[in-house]
Amino acid sequence: MELNEFLKHWDVAREELAYICDCSLTTVNHWFSQGEHRRFPSQKHKQKLALAHHIWTTIETEPEYLQTLREMYIKKHLKR
Repeated sequence: MELNEFLKHWDVAREELAYICDCSLTTVNHWFSQGEHRRFPSQKHKQKLALAHHIWTTIETEPEYLQTLREMYIKKHLKR
């Protein structure tokens, strides 16, 4: 997924983009810079953006039943 497309859907900070893409904040800042220091997200970064988009979209549209199942799972694992 292209960075601009991802940002049309999700309001995330640059620090969050770095976490999502498993890269440094410096790398993310280069994506937004102009001129000779500008870089572009790699295929690996775009794949991670697509994965985050898919997960977040799924969470937003999942039925209440699945939300309850997730909450049950989290509660059980927090007790360990």
